[in-house]
Amino acid sequence: MASIIFLDSPVCSGFSYARDPKGCDVGDYSSSLQVQRFLNKGYLIGNPITDPKFEKNFQVQGAHGFGIISDQIYEAAMKNCKGNYVKPANQLCAEVLETIDNLISEITDAHVLYKKCVVATPKPIDDAVRRKFLLEESIERNEAPGLDCFTYGYYLAYFWMNNRMTRDALGIKGGTVGEWVRCKKELPYTQDMPSSIPYHLNLTTRGYRALVYSGDHDLQVPQLSTQAWIRSLNFSIGDDWRAWHLDGQAAGFTITYANNLTFATVKGGGHTAPEYQPEECFAMAQRWLDNKPL
Repeated sequence: MASIIFLDSPVCSGFSYARDPKGCDVGDYSSSLQVQRFLNKGYLIGNPITDPKFEKNFQVQGAHGFGIISDQIYEAAMKNCKGNYVKPANQLCAEVLETIDNLISEITDAHVLYKKCVVATPKPIDDAVRRKFLLEESIERNEAPGLDCFTYGYYLAYFWMNNRMTRDALGIKGGTVGEWVRCKKELPYTQDMPSSIPYHLNLTTRGYRALVYSGDHDLQVPQLSTQAWIRSLNFSIGDDWRAWHLDGQAAGFTITYANNLTFATVKGGGHTAPEYQPEECFAMAQRWLDNKPL
């Protein structure tokens, strides 16, 4: 027998609400403390944003691996930036990073193989803010994506979630949330946690099981960056790198570490891997929840 709780976080996103409007004014720390109440000796996180030093730096390496930037551009970045792609130390570094950003903008960084479709507001959003996804690019409802776009489902979700029958079925309390929107831009959210890596270290060494997974076609949070911060924890390897399978086929690759930490890739997955590969992600989660090897 299992129970599932779906949690909208932070407060006032999705269908969540606060009786006092001041309750919506949260940040990284306060929101995390609220979520921690729901932890039951374990957690799963997918393509998690943890520290910009990892995400941004490995985005350049990932772009090279995906064939988005050439050998020459990658070599120029390494030479002029010396491994620091977050804050350019000189003009040559800034110029090559601008070239890389322009090339990445030609593709859908959430899944490099998918069509670039309408998902964004007209004005660009600052990367430092966008990384928390509280100002995540969202669909303008007067501009629908094409039917062949993956994001068309996001467009339909607006109408489905605001349907009275849907709200009744979900048990949404009347009068609490007016219009549901996928990504709220006006939340008074404070980004006061520059890195969540120490907290992963704290939880896992305290006995919490953790499954960290990465869709391997995500360039927003490349699996390279996730592997790098996990290795920075300096946990010993339990079960070394191997494929994990579904229906006799490799569904990704996995490695386990001390302190019950498991990392897995999801083959063909994007930034939100279960959206792209639901069957594989369901099998992965079910095995982990059953405390079985992937």
